[in-house]
Amino acid sequence: MFSTFGSLHTALSTLHSMQKSIQTSSHNVANASTPGFSRQKTVLVTGSPYAVPSNNRYSNYGQVGTGVTVDKIQRFRSDFLDSQIRNETLQQKGWEVRRDSLQQMEAIFNEPSDTGINSRLSSFWTAWQNLATTPDSAATRGNVAEAAADLTAALRDTYRQLDEFQTELNNRVAIQVDQVNDLASRIADLNATIRDVQGVGQQPNDLRDQRDRLITELSELVNINAYEGEGGSVTIGLGGKLLVMDHEATPLAVEQDPANGMLNRIVWQDTGAVAEAAGIPLEGGLSALAAERLGGELGGSLITRDLLLPEKMSQLDDMANALMTAVNNLHQANFGLDGSTGFNFFEGTGARNIDVSADIKANSNRIAASATAAGVPGDGSVALAISRLANAKLLNGGTTTVTDFYRASVTQLGQESQQATIMAENQELLVKSLETEQEQIAGVSMDEETVNLLQYQRNYQAAARVMTTLDEMLDKVINGMGLVGR
Repeated sequence: MFSTFGSLHTALSTLHSMQKSIQTSSHNVANASTPGFSRQKTVLVTGSPYAVPSNNRYSNYGQVGTGVTVDKIQRFRSDFLDSQIRNETLQQKGWEVRRDSLQQMEAIFNEPSDTGINSRLSSFWTAWQNLATTPDSAATRGNVAEAAADLTAALRDTYRQLDEFQTELNNRVAIQVDQVNDLASRIADLNATIRDVQGVGQQPNDLRDQRDRLITELSELVNINAYEGEGGSVTIGLGGKLLVMDHEATPLAVEQDPANGMLNRIVWQDTGAVAEAAGIPLEGGLSALAAERLGGELGGSLITRDLLLPEKMSQLDDMANALMTAVNNLHQANFGLDGSTGFNFFEGTGARNIDVSADIKANSNRIAASATAAGVPGDGSVALAISRLANAKLLNGGTTTVTDFYRASVTQLGQESQQATIMAENQELLVKSLETEQEQIAGVSMDEETVNLLQYQRNYQAAARVMTTLDEMLDKVINGMGLVGR
């Protein structure tokens, strides 16, 4: 009778183990397309046999097996590949932001085109050259004023669009900081749950998948250092300070940066200390090294906002100021058709507000084309001198013309955009390759799960058959003994 009940226990254990195995395989199939899901499998081990060595053990036979039990539900995933994917994704996202930003800057400059600054600069010089031949022509003077108005409008509009883009990036930085805080908080919450689940001896596989997914999303934004400690909690560092520790998250905040006007700088909410990357504060005078080390989408936004855009805006200012100074110096000292003198041709303090002066707008006869006070018709010597400023080396310490300076700036922008595009594409290919490797380990194979289900089904059916056979045997014995008693 003991053997019968032992066999019954073995069959029940097998049924339970196969049921768990079928449930796990079904879970895999259901989540085959779920992002970040890791394949799971029941680890089956032999049950503890009857009987253990002791003084009152059965001596008429050896140990009897008790079937199979589930030791654990194993999660298949490579932590090393996860780390590699996060590191390379960090670079990918950073280059993607720079690529998209540089392409937007290229669209703002709109070169080459008939309406770009280069074309209008050329028209400006040509208008002065034409005025040199017909300085007494009202139409030619009107063309000079119109060409100058078109050029200054193009400079102002380009600067304005760059400034608005910088404001947009400023807002984007604040949004990305909020995203970092949200992800850190959710990771901290999962840390607490995972710790509790592991504390009772269970495997929180699905919770780990969720946490890994959030950590990867966080690594798309900033360069983090994540490692798992005892108890299953993940600690995450950012720039030399802990962003997540156990079930607590230390949030970031943004505040106005006094060194950059209305731009935001990133600080730690608990102390107000400026956040750092590579030991360099993320504030006014941001270095390329700090932004590169910060990485990700946030680093890419800061590089564009604090480095790339200010450089182009500064170059526009340098160009506008050189143009204004050179033209005004000649224009102010000479004479218009009406004999007037002392008027500036341009006004403003840079590309932001450069314009044709109000005096010239009011009367084009004040355009100083002549070197003589009488404004002698046919004297276009000053207009010719101004037109020759097109070849004057006014920038880069007297080594570059205004036109060449602008073309070099646009060319540099195109080269940077091309480099960012290539780097983003290369990083995308690398990340996809690493994800493919991870998928081979953690991904669900429908064919494999189908085979497993068939195997579990057969085992379940066999165990169920054992149960049926034992039931029939017990029924025979019990009912037969009842008949003998009568």
